Amino acid sequence: MFSFTNVRHAIIVSSFFVFCAGAFAQDKDWRPITPQDLALKAPIVDPDADAEALFWEVRIDDSADEDLSLRHYVRVKIFTEKGREKFSKFDIPFTKGLKIKDLQARVIKADGTVVEIAKTDIFEREIIKAGGRKIKAKSFAVPNIEPGVIVEYRYKEAINDAGAKGMRLQFQRDIPVENLSYYYKPYNSREPKYQSYNFTDTKFAKDKNGFYLATRTNVPAFKEEARMPPENMVRPWMLLTGAQLSLTSAGPFSIGYTIKDPSSPGRYWGAVSAERAPLTKLMTKSSGDIKKLAADITAGTSSPEDRLRKLYEYCQTQIHNTSFDTTITDEQRAKLPQAKSMSDVIKNKAANARLIDMLFGSLANALGMESRIAYTGNRSEMFFTPEMTNEDLIHPAAIAVKVGEDYKFLNPGVPMLPYGMLVWYEEDSWALLVGEDNFLWQKTPLSDQNVSIAKRTGKFNLLPDGTLEGVVKIEYAGQSGLTRKLEGYEDSANKRETDLKDDIKRQVSSAEISDVVIENATDPVKPLIHSYKVRVPNYAQRTGKRLFLQPGFFEYGSTPLFSGATRKYDVYFQYPWSESDNIEITYPKDFELDNADAPGEVADPQKISSLNINVKVDRANSAMLYKRDFYFGGGGRLLFPSASYQPVKNLFDAFHQSDTHVITLKQK
Repeated sequence: MFSFTNVRHAIIVSSFFVFCAGAFAQDKDWRPITPQDLALKAPIVDPDADAEALFWEVRIDDSADEDLSLRHYVRVKIFTEKGREKFSKFDIPFTKGLKIKDLQARVIKADGTVVEIAKTDIFEREIIKAGGRKIKAKSFAVPNIEPGVIVEYRYKEAINDAGAKGMRLQFQRDIPVENLSYYYKPYNSREPKYQSYNFTDTKFAKDKNGFYLATRTNVPAFKEEARMPPENMVRPWMLLTGAQLSLTSAGPFSIGYTIKDPSSPGRYWGAVSAERAPLTKLMTKSSGDIKKLAADITAGTSSPEDRLRKLYEYCQTQIHNTSFDTTITDEQRAKLPQAKSMSDVIKNKAANARLIDMLFGSLANALGMESRIAYTGNRSEMFFTPEMTNEDLIHPAAIAVKVGEDYKFLNPGVPMLPYGMLVWYEEDSWALLVGEDNFLWQKTPLSDQNVSIAKRTGKFNLLPDGTLEGVVKIEYAGQSGLTRKLEGYEDSANKRETDLKDDIKRQVSSAEISDVVIENATDPVKPLIHSYKVRVPNYAQRTGKRLFLQPGFFEYGSTPLFSGATRKYDVYFQYPWSESDNIEITYPKDFELDNADAPGEVADPQKISSLNINVKVDRANSAMLYKRDFYFGGGGRLLFPSASYQPVKNLFDAFHQSDTHVITLKQK
């Protein structure tokens, strides 16, 4: 039976969003609506809530050998007009490898009248979630919804060839829940093993028909805050685990095995490493063709760094990466020739991302460099530490090659990834380095703010009526570019252009965009470039003979990053970054600058961040030159305790005030 790890990423995303939308149990018929539910006039958990779940259930059946099913059932009571607006449309997001089946929904009015949602009214669409992430969803509109009604629906999640081990169970939702329950039927009738995060008041207890039950009552709503840590660091959840016996070797007279016991971090990770050591041995197994290829690729180079760059470039550009080939379907990918050795990868000239990484490690090892497979945590999900004894919290992220006394982390299996970098959520993370006979822990490096820079230029004309028009060019390097490349690599050129226009219009709704050009969308070396023409009516406000102009075009339409007066969670930024803006605005010749002062520098004494804006005027050509330099994350400072919220908020409020600074032009 496969572990849930095989589809872990898909289910993590699905569970996070799906449970935010709703969940149901496996009743064949709808449950009766009680008079008390119909008569309920106010929420029980939170007096100020717009809607509240009367119950929220998920039934997990992992008893089959191959398939995993989750049945969801939720019942929500609407109390206010805001609640009516929020629940007038439901989205059930899903990802590859997951199927939504048997979806049913209905509305119960205050007088007991029932309105069923027709199957023909359920459709698929693409939605945008927090952080701009796009994902498909089953969606439907809810008719006749108003304060006082009950909305309930249920469906089944089906995942092939998966087990529940590694599944994450959320124990807090986006609305208050009176009764939140998980029913879990483990494989082979074993007692559930699990780890709890961010709460300790809930346990699984034996229930009926082989199921175990874990319940929380009167659970307040989870309220997201801007730039908070990953939800797995703050929202209560469980990870389904279990001690596991793993076969590591077998001979005619002996069998090798390890016991992964989560109660002892040292023994646990030693067992995980022993189980994964055969992959490292496969990677480092010496052969003549590997040695010859490594020598040929690095001919004429002498330093270890230059040799690694040559190997990296070869693996990234000369081996066809089937994992990132958007023309191959999942079914076709499953039928591709299987490589049994690194020599097979060379012969096939094609491999998945993981084998490309291993080929790189094999070539480096052939040159006498110690190579290990590095497994890291994922900072977009959790701040992993070695004390967290669950292998589902780490994933293969890179090849660690020893250069001198240090290890260098390299991942040519991601075709857009520049040499020497990792994806942002794998940087500054604990990494398990698995060798042939042992393992060690090491932190991956963090790219500084000068690596992840956005260079933004604009050349504009300001018209007498306040319209601004001109051309824009933005170059994204480092993590700023890589993140965008990874988000859009599967999209067509037309889709990328449409998404870029939508992103611009979300900030400046009146912007008219044309002549969009996107360059280097998959290039691992060159920065991602966005260029376009833009026209914004009423960009500058005309009052009598004066025009009030914000010269910082790229911050136009922005809002303060932090709006709340208080803070519950820590403040967290994903990676250090910087911005360099150069803007030229030519204004009408019958106008002159009435006020062209520039904001002073904004910075903190610890040099974590800085904003410096300069404005120069070329009166002879009626032009203004605006230069802005910004960075954040100096010294690798990305996480700030909630107790420091006010200073952080004050700093970003000052940034916003400077970025939205307005100057005045007066008609002569």
